[in-house]
Amino acid sequence: MKTGTMAAMVAAPEPDSEIAWQPCPRETWEALTRQAGQSSLEQAWAYGAAIESEHGLRAERGLISQGGEPLAMVQAFCRDRLFTRIARVLRGPIWLIDPLSDSRAPLVCRTLARQFRRRFGDFLFWLPELPADPKSAAMLQAQGLHPVVTGYSSIWLDLRPPTEALRAGLHGKWRNALQQAEKAGFDIEETTHPRRLNQSLLLYDRFRRRKRFVGPNGDFIAALARHDRDAVVALTARLNDDLVAGVILIRHGRAATYLASWTSDAGRVGQAHNLLLWRGIDTLKASGIDWLDLGGVNTESQPGIARFKLGLGGEVFTLAGTYL
Repeated sequence: MKTGTMAAMVAAPEPDSEIAWQPCPRETWEALTRQAGQSSLEQAWAYGAAIESEHGLRAERGLISQGGEPLAMVQAFCRDRLFTRIARVLRGPIWLIDPLSDSRAPLVCRTLARQFRRRFGDFLFWLPELPADPKSAAMLQAQGLHPVVTGYSSIWLDLRPPTEALRAGLHGKWRNALQQAEKAGFDIEETTHPRRLNQSLLLYDRFRRRKRFVGPNGDFIAALARHDRDAVVALTARLNDDLVAGVILIRHGRAATYLASWTSDAGRVGQAHNLLLWRGIDTLKASGIDWLDLGGVNTESQPGIARFKLGLGGEVFTLAGTYL
């Protein structure tokens, strides 16, 4: 989501007739995603393809433009049931303008809402990539939408500063844990071969079931990798030839998302997780990634995970919530 001033959008929008909705081929989608800078994983093309293959939903994608200028892109996940169509937009659209200051942002919201509520019986569940802010609420409620779930929070870590500056920005306990891990003798490797990735995903699924936490399963991550092999950054830690921890990051445009991780007792004792994520940041920076979304933060239900993510020193953001 683009950041900007909180200037009021008082200028009257141009007529709806100048706003166009059109299909967007993958090549254009990928190019505009890079142009956007910050973007969410849920709006990545490969994520949509994985949703289709693993969950049986249909990905509908559109480019919203005015006078030939791209304003936003959106990917929705749809299911048809008799005379009903249910569409879900997760952390969309990808904004190509600043939604907080550009007078065309309300028209983008109107076009998106109308596209997925064209007839009686159509339902749109929309978690917009808009901040929890009165201006966002006004734009959404103007489309006849109402909040049904409170806002989603995560953390953006700006990867553009030099590595030394990023390390200096770590919270003290996080930096100390990283130093401990660097001395523990872990062998860190990037997993690129599908068989090794699957091995790591099996260990991740076992960890996920044991800890009973909600997250994408290994099959979904494997499907995402099949649809965009270059997107996946999978790192593992070995100690005495045993796999003890793993981290999976997904690149999308100039942003990336911290998607999954797992650890063993030996990995936890040696703080392998800190070292894996730090090495992952190095890999992302080297491949031209400017932003890392730390994948959600909830200080109430997952305080330990939240403290770990906050320790990286990024900027917390909260979205407007889900509207229906």
